[in-house]
Amino acid sequence: MIDFNAKLGHFPYRPVEGLEALLRARDRHGVEMALVSSRQAVFYLNPQDGNDELAAALAPHRDRFLLSAVLRPNFTGWQDDLLRCAEDYGARAVLLYPQYHRYELLSPETGELVAFAHELGLPVCVQCWLEDPRRQFYREIIPPVAPDTMAAFVKAWPRVTIVALGLRFGEPDMLGDPLPRNCCFDISNYENMRDLELAMERFPQDRLLFGTNFPLYNYVANVEKLARGHLTEAQRSAIARGNAKRLLGIQ
Repeated sequence: MIDFNAKLGHFPYRPVEGLEALLRARDRHGVEMALVSSRQAVFYLNPQDGNDELAAALAPHRDRFLLSAVLRPNFTGWQDDLLRCAEDYGARAVLLYPQYHRYELLSPETGELVAFAHELGLPVCVQCWLEDPRRQFYREIIPPVAPDTMAAFVKAWPRVTIVALGLRFGEPDMLGDPLPRNCCFDISNYENMRDLELAMERFPQDRLLFGTNFPLYNYVANVEKLARGHLTEAQRSAIARGNAKRLLGIQ
C-alpha cells in the first residue's frame, strides 16, 4: 500500500507520534511507501522551515518516503521554496492549508502557485480537514475548507490534478456531478466501514486514495477499512497503491 496522506513533526496542541512510530506502523501493516508532509510547516510563519526539517529527517529513508511540500502563496519567496523542494528534495506534490495560512483558494496569488506546481508536474493537494473541530478546545477553531469552495477550485483548474485530503463521507459528492476528472480524494476521514463501499458505487475507482492522516487519525482503522471492505480486488488495488503510483509518478 501507499499512504498518500501522512504527516510528521510537532503538533502544538497535544503529543503525537513521530517517525519511528510511523515506520513501525508501516512495517506492521504492509505499507511500503508514504507521501509525507511537515506538520510543523502548518504552524511556522514560513512553512519552508518545516519542509527543510522534514527533508533532513527523511534523508536516511528515501526509499520509503516521498515529500509533499507545504507552501503558502501569501508568504514571500514561495517560488524559490517550491523549486528547492522539487529539485533538491524530490517533492512529488504540493500541499495547501488555506484555512490555517489565511488565504483564499480562488485568489490570484494561489493561482500563481497552482500554475507553477502544474508546470513542475506536481499534483496540488488541499487539506480540507486536518483536525476535527470537536477536538479544538479553548483555542481558535479552524474550520474545514467548505465543499463549495473546493468545488470552485477544482473547476477553476481543469488541467491540474487536485487531491482533496480529509473529506468526510458525502463531501466528495459536493465537488461536482459527476466528480471532475481532475479531482481525487483520500479516504482518511471515512469513519464507517460502509462508507468506502458506498463511495465505490458513486465514484470511479481511479479517484480514491488510501491515506491515514497519521498521526492525528487512527492508523489501524484506516488500514482495516480498506482490507475488510466488500470491494473487488481491482478496486482495492487501485485505492491501495495503483492510483497513488499514477499521481506520484512511481514506477
